[in-house]
Amino acid sequence: MNPDVQDRLNAAVAKGSLNEIKKSISHLKKHLKIPESVAKEAKTELEDSYHKAEQAISMVGGSNDDIAKMWGYHYGAILYDHLSNRDNVEERQALSFIKMALGHELSVHGFNEIQNASFVMGLGLRFMIGFENLKKSIMELESKLTKLEILPEK
Repeated sequence: MNPDVQDRLNAAVAKGSLNEIKKSISHLKKHLKIPESVAKEAKTELEDSYHKAEQAISMVGGSNDDIAKMWGYHYGAILYDHLSNRDNVEERQALSFIKMALGHELSVHGFNEIQNASFVMGLGLRFMIGFENLKKSIMELESKLTKLEILPEK
């Protein structure tokens, strides 16, 4: 990243001015050369996952903390997909955009620190499920390889 761009972004964050941060993110987006289609798709995914969380919580009732946690859980699946395909240029661009846009999206919904933490907890829950499934798949594979006598028994 261009040092001048990095300095401008750091100054905007230090000031804490939302408008300055928006300008810096917009400027960074132009410098990162993220195609508009990738940015729009990532933004749509963020918005859709929020609306799904809002609908899910409205069916059972809950607070904004619950919406934030459910949003993190829904968005975790999308983020997991982007991370699993990051050898693709478009996926890396999407991840760069997500990195820039996520903080903005959280602030647009007026989340406080507790709700931001709830969002992260929801993401963590989704990733834990993914890791547990991966562990289960690896154990099954090891078991099958042991039966085929390719791996020695432990």
